[in-house]
Amino acid sequence: MINKMLNQAQYELLHYPYYSIGDHLSRPFRALFSKNYKPHDRFGFANGLLAKALMDYYKKHVNTEEGGEALDVVKRYYNRWISRGCKIRSISDVYSGMALIDLHQLTGQDKYKKGLDKIMKYLFSIETDDFGSVITYPERKDKMIYADSLGMICPFLAKYGERYNDMNSTNLAVVMIQNYMNYGMEEKLLLPYQCYDPESKMKYGIIGWGMSVGRLLMGMSETLYYMEPERQSYEQIKQYYRRIVDKVETYQSEGGLYHWQLSAKEGPADTGATSMILYSIAQSLEDKILIGIHKSRMMRGIEALKVCIQDDGTLPGASKDTDKFNEYPIDFGSYPWALGPALSLFLIMEDEIKVNTNENIIL
Repeated sequence: MINKMLNQAQYELLHYPYYSIGDHLSRPFRALFSKNYKPHDRFGFANGLLAKALMDYYKKHVNTEEGGEALDVVKRYYNRWISRGCKIRSISDVYSGMALIDLHQLTGQDKYKKGLDKIMKYLFSIETDDFGSVITYPERKDKMIYADSLGMICPFLAKYGERYNDMNSTNLAVVMIQNYMNYGMEEKLLLPYQCYDPESKMKYGIIGWGMSVGRLLMGMSETLYYMEPERQSYEQIKQYYRRIVDKVETYQSEGGLYHWQLSAKEGPADTGATSMILYSIAQSLEDKILIGIHKSRMMRGIEALKVCIQDDGTLPGASKDTDKFNEYPIDFGSYPWALGPALSLFLIMEDEIKVNTNENIIL
C-alpha cells in the first residue's frame, strides 16, 4: 500500500490544487475585476507536505527504481516553480522549502539555492509584531498570529538554519514558538486557540481545532529536530511539547483517530489532523524527544489510518482546510495534508509495520 500512496502523492504534487477549464478561462477576468481573486498556487503547504514525503521516500529507498521516480517528480515540481519565476504568494508556500533544501544539498545545483534564497528573502520581508513573530497574513487588516503559521514556517526556518549555519533563521523559529506558548495557548487544556492578537493579547477561535493542533505539533517537533540540544530554548520547547502531547493523546478516540475538533468526540474524525499529529509524535519518538510510552497510542492511530487508505492510495476523511478567521469547514475528502504526513509517518515506522514477506511492503 505504500507504493499506492507513493504513486498518488506523485500525481497530487504536480496537479494539486485541481482547477477546471472554467477556472483557467475566467482567471484573467477575475484578476482584473474581483477583489477576492487569489492567483493559482501550486506551491502551497499542501504541496510542500507531498514534496517532503517524496523526499523522505527517496532517502529511505535511494537505490531503487521507485526512489528514483520519486526524486524525478520532486525535481519536476521545483523546476516548474523555478521556470515560473519562484513566485511566493503567502506563508503557506514556505513549507515547500523543506524538500528544496534536501534537493539543493543532494544535487548541489545553484538554481535550487537561489529558490531557497527567494523564500528566505520573502520571510524576512514580512512585518513582525512587537515580540518578533511573523504576521501570518500581512495582506489583511488584522495582524493576528495563527497557530498554523508554526507548522508552515518554523520547520523550514529551523532546517535552513541548521543546514546553512544561519542563526537568524533558527532564532526566528524559536521566537515564534515561544510567543505562541506564551500568548496563544489555553493553559489549562494545553491546546491552541486558532490565533491571538499580539497587541491586545486576546485569543480567538475555537480551542483545539484538529488542523491547528497538527500544524502546531509539527512546527514544534520539526524545529526541535534541527535545533542544537545545547541551546537553552531547546529544553524549554521540548518540555512544553511533551506536555502538549500528553494532553492531546487524551483526546484520541478508541478507534485511534483524532476528531476535527479534538474535544468534539461525537463529531467526525479527521484523518488530516490525525496524520499530522501522529507524524509529529513518530518523529519525536525517533529523535528521543518523546519516550516509548507514547508508542502504543501512535501505533493504534497508524492501524486506524491504514483502514482508511483506499486502493488508489488516497486517504479520505480529512477536513477541508481554510485560512479564514473563525471558519472551520465541515467538508471532508482526500487532501494532501492527510496523504503527505501519513506517507512520511509510515516511512518512519516502516520497519515496525511491514509484513515479513519477500514481497513488497504491505500495510
